[in-house]
Amino acid sequence: MSIQSKFGIPVALSILLEGEDVAPYRDVTVSLCGSDPSEPLPNGLYVCGADSADAALAGLKAAKASGAEAAVVSNDFEAALAPELDAGNNLESETGFQTIFVDDPRSVYARACQAFYGFPGKKLKLIGITGTAGKSSLSYILGGVLAQAGQKIGLIGSLGVYDGEKFSPLAETTPKPEDLAVLLQKMVDAGCVCALVEVSSLALEEKRIAGLEFDAVCLTNLRRDHLDIHRTVNQYRRVKMQIFSYLKSTGVAICNVDDRVTDAALHLITQPTLTVGIQPTQCDVSGTPVERNASGQTFYIVAGSDACPIHTNIVGKEHMYNCLEAAALAIAWNIDLKVAARGIERVSYIPGRMERIDCGQPFGVYLDRANSPESLTAALETLKRVSTGSLYCVLASPEDRDRSKRPLVGRAAETNADYTIVTSGNNLESQKEEAFEDVLRGFEKPEKVNVIKNRADAIVWALSHASPDDSVLIVGQDVCTVGDVNVNFVPDREFIKHWLYENQPCVETFWYN
Repeated sequence: MSIQSKFGIPVALSILLEGEDVAPYRDVTVSLCGSDPSEPLPNGLYVCGADSADAALAGLKAAKASGAEAAVVSNDFEAALAPELDAGNNLESETGFQTIFVDDPRSVYARACQAFYGFPGKKLKLIGITGTAGKSSLSYILGGVLAQAGQKIGLIGSLGVYDGEKFSPLAETTPKPEDLAVLLQKMVDAGCVCALVEVSSLALEEKRIAGLEFDAVCLTNLRRDHLDIHRTVNQYRRVKMQIFSYLKSTGVAICNVDDRVTDAALHLITQPTLTVGIQPTQCDVSGTPVERNASGQTFYIVAGSDACPIHTNIVGKEHMYNCLEAAALAIAWNIDLKVAARGIERVSYIPGRMERIDCGQPFGVYLDRANSPESLTAALETLKRVSTGSLYCVLASPEDRDRSKRPLVGRAAETNADYTIVTSGNNLESQKEEAFEDVLRGFEKPEKVNVIKNRADAIVWALSHASPDDSVLIVGQDVCTVGDVNVNFVPDREFIKHWLYENQPCVETFWYN
């Protein structure tokens, strides 16, 4: 993996090492940066990602032979490599090749990617969006607000990328550094003035956004997630909070103080902060619910002496929090609150996020990602408040490999739904036998759960049994990935619409048939 200077202009090593705590080094220019020492690296920088001192030494020797000017290596290996870097061993003599020790070489690589593309993020107003749940929803709402204010935007997130000209799918919420630099440059070329970037905990852990400085950071909430990567809840939350180290000193942080973990972490943020919550919470921008039903909700946004009504087709308290954060950003950026309100209202739905499917049926049908116990509980509790009949939940295992979440989503479904149908999801992990077993372990009375492994049959069963005034929540994704490749299939929404309009099972072949 390597990246070259897009403009053919070498970049000073000091720029790539900006902010790093390093010993004195010779400041040379490089026009190539790579992590594979076997590739040609003439006038280049080798970024060592080795996991042992022996592997690091082998990489350094190969990079020197490949023509690299310098290499960055983890501080973890400095003591072990010191004897090899002595002037008499020939590794750093003759050609001027130098080894520089840093905290995390991945941050240098990410900064190099941005530098070689002329730091496109500096030519945009950047908004970083993170949190356990709600990132994609908030990015869509922010997009609506900024578009209503006449600003051309770009968007990068789990629902895809909009580069200012077209919308395309993405394999990851936050792309690898080299792809991120390319996408931001495309936005600049397309005339965008703002870019919304969803930042995952994995991206923060891997330093993918090094080289970026955000004008605003929105934190939706801090719960539990991705323990398969971060091991503990506290470590996951610590990683999430790292995003504020990428926020400009003049930037603004926007946080939901109704989320108790976020509220407790506010003292760690040194930049100006705007807080949101639902009344009677004491905060900068608050929401006052007026009406909520199966077709939508109405509430007031209140900021100081200003207030503005909002009506949205999307139900749920979580959506209301996202609207408040979008309004807070508008206020911070001097966008009129009424303009922000119209921008919020122009977002009529968000794919797979409490997405209502209305084909004239006498009961409610909703699609939601609900990839955690907390998200599933919030979705089901929302539907209980707006439904007068029974609540059906077509439940699939969460999409990641964190098995600890699976019994918890089962428990959330049993606690909040009247009928639960456990089925396969749109991702390979949820189709394994162990995924079914893990989810069922969360039920105190698993004999009352309807297990239908074929997803099409499970959806049809719920739709067929729903009566007027009932609600059906279908949990799943619209993207199925095998490795890094997206597998094309007809999304749940198209299958559901077909069945509702035809009132019979779809005869076409889908990925889950």
